[in-house]
Amino acid sequence: MGRVYRGRDAQLDRDVAIKLMHPSRAQDEVSRKRFLRESRATAAINHPHVITILQVGEHEGLPYIVMQHVEGPNLSDYRNQCGGRVALADAVRIGRELAEGLAAAHENGLVHRDIKPDNVLLEGSKRRVRIIDFGLARDIDAEEARLTADGAVVGTPAYMSPERIGVEEVDAKSDLFGIGVILYEMISGRLPFEGKSMVSILAAIAQGKPPHLQTLAPEAPTALCDLVMQLLANNKADRPADAAQVAQLLANIERQLG
Repeated sequence: MGRVYRGRDAQLDRDVAIKLMHPSRAQDEVSRKRFLRESRATAAINHPHVITILQVGEHEGLPYIVMQHVEGPNLSDYRNQCGGRVALADAVRIGRELAEGLAAAHENGLVHRDIKPDNVLLEGSKRRVRIIDFGLARDIDAEEARLTADGAVVGTPAYMSPERIGVEEVDAKSDLFGIGVILYEMISGRLPFEGKSMVSILAAIAQGKPPHLQTLAPEAPTALCDLVMQLLANNKADRPADAAQVAQLLANIERQLG
């Protein structure tokens, strides 16, 4: 959807991130609306675990977004730095902060729809979560939701919820599924749904029978493994009530881990 550059705010003397819409997409009105929706969606959320939007505009006909610059890796790179598996306490904290940020988005009526490690930045030495890229986000009640309701598969297959690849309505429960995939991968070192092609991955998600996390990470608390499997429930009605509840459950597990 766009290219991201590092820039400098001369007036405030700080680094910023500038997301410029790709020229090949800027001519398409639907793509332009989707890109600008990202800025509106993100700017509406004021939360420490969601990226801060500083400015929106156009340069030579290309829409752009100026965001806070985050010094640190994305979750995908961080997991690789950790050798494929993230330390248990760290994984639980990251999951909790992710759930807290999404709870704030959901309270503002927004569903992210593309929760994946590349869209989770880890800021500073404390690796504080910052959720980015609300480009696929939609207002739960908005007419604009039709922009991505035409049956096209938009997003990253391995992290998609079953309803994203089917005909069921996508809502906040889909973001909970994304939290589950991320936690599963951080703790076990593998994805819950794997395949050699996009079609086989989507088929595995639709089937909804990943190995139980406890079998891959026996050292993890049973309560944590059960929560992750609940987040990955094929039927969204079987997932936790909301992101706030997930954050609270992870906070309880975090305290138990010490």
